[in-house]
Amino acid sequence: MITEPYELLQLKEGTILLVDDQPEQIDIIHSILDRNFIVKASIRGESALQICSAGGIDLVLLDVMMPDMDGYEVCLKLKSNLATREIPVIFLTSKDSQDAETLGLELGAVDFIRKPSSPSVIYSRCRSTIAYQRAQMALREKNTELKEMIKIREDMQYISQHDLKGPLSAIIGIPELLISDDNLTEKQKFLIKTITRSGYTLLDMINRSLDLVKMENNTYSLNPDNIDLLAILKQIVDDLEAHIRHKNIDIIFHGYERNQHIVSFFVFGEKMLCYPLFYNLILNAIEASSNGGKVDIFLMTSGGFGIIRVTNSGEVPIAIRDHFFDKYVTYGKKFGTGLGTYSAWISAKTQGGRIDADMSQCGATSIIVSLPCSAVNYGVNFESQNENLA
Repeated sequence: MITEPYELLQLKEGTILLVDDQPEQIDIIHSILDRNFIVKASIRGESALQICSAGGIDLVLLDVMMPDMDGYEVCLKLKSNLATREIPVIFLTSKDSQDAETLGLELGAVDFIRKPSSPSVIYSRCRSTIAYQRAQMALREKNTELKEMIKIREDMQYISQHDLKGPLSAIIGIPELLISDDNLTEKQKFLIKTITRSGYTLLDMINRSLDLVKMENNTYSLNPDNIDLLAILKQIVDDLEAHIRHKNIDIIFHGYERNQHIVSFFVFGEKMLCYPLFYNLILNAIEASSNGGKVDIFLMTSGGFGIIRVTNSGEVPIAIRDHFFDKYVTYGKKFGTGLGTYSAWISAKTQGGRIDADMSQCGATSIIVSLPCSAVNYGVNFESQNENLA
């Protein structure tokens, strides 16, 4: 038996198994494909199944009419076997029947080649089928690699969570011991309570840090409820008290009209997503504002959505305007990660809402968040005057 040198085999485009009970047909098709492919042959269905099970076959050219086991049965068994089900099958047939072709495709074949057919047709269909199959395999391997990388990333975050909780427990626990001392001033007690509250906030953020990865992969399990967003926003303002006082900022809540005092504002969302979403946005608004300035938060409803507009003085740098909500985009912050606005964007999206930026007003920036309205209280409850919460 004459074998080709290893170097020539390496240049072949793939390995094709030709299954036909007529030796003359095998010779004809072998001569067409032999130059570009490694061609194996079988005259019986049972031996063809054994060859495929051994591996290394990129394509099966399968005659329909064969004794003992016809092509349809061979195809069915190939597709029923986990080891061979991904091998593409092209039927060779002299039949010109729509029903025969339909049956073959239903069994899992990818194509039909009529006998006799031109050499160029046989070659091109074999070549394109193998190329497509290999592209699909490469894509599946890439997806597997990405899933493995995501798993490693999640494992690392779990480890980070565990390691951070140790020192954080002291940050939370020690202030709670200090607060019981009788020799503390009211100001000192306020500062200690601020440390404790911030510690618990950080602990909650650590516990939920994996949620960002899940939201990115569309695997986050959303548990929405009817929540009073105004209460959450007030809590955020309280938690940011130190930042607000440092820059002497006024935080003012409004209805759509400035003289409306807000009593409640219900949306349909998840509290533990809304808190970090608006915490990031309000903190950014405070940091971007000039000393002695103000941050206006407007609340309204429109088209079944609660609209929250956070406006501050200061403009977003031109360099990042087109990518403002992209991951890791930051500008001018020494310790900025570029995750604040991105996490706000994906949190809004996960809750069935959206977030936009309005940079059209000179000297000001507005971030607009839309979240589904609550069925319990559709809209905003108002009284007569605005409220300064700073």
